[in-house]
Amino acid sequence: MSQNKLMTGLLVGAAVGIIVSLLDSNTRNDVVQKSKKASNSAKYYASNRDELVQAFQHQAERAQNLYSRISEDASYVGSKVNELKEMTPQVKEMALETKEVFMDTKAAVVETKDDVISAVKEDNPSPSTSLGDNDSTSGSSSNDAGHTKNQANGSSNSQNRL
Repeated sequence: MSQNKLMTGLLVGAAVGIIVSLLDSNTRNDVVQKSKKASNSAKYYASNRDELVQAFQHQAERAQNLYSRISEDASYVGSKVNELKEMTPQVKEMALETKEVFMDTKAAVVETKDDVISAVKEDNPSPSTSLGDNDSTSGSSSNDAGHTKNQANGSSNSQNRL
């Protein structure tokens, strides 16, 4: 009995909804035009059943083509997903190896930096070293300058002989 009331309520509600919708003139005109078009199409296909069969066959072919394309696309995407799943461990391993190489390179750079800093400290005189400690170097520079002067004089003397 409750089913009868449910179906009755649905039918009454649908009828009231249709009546309220048809109060709008644009909706009413649209419904009339589409009803006439559907009626004309039904009459045409009733007299030309061969065309109706061909139209259904054409739509069935289009649906089959669409299904085959979707199936091919799905298999292609599936194969790419499988390739990606297979590559993921390899990529992860490569990333870990690259990280290790970078860490080794970082350690080598830090060691080189420390070596360069200690080498620079050894080459530069410390603030406690006086300039007098380098007298032998200064003296050899002045001796070298005198030796160069003597060589220049010697070459001019050889030119005078000619």
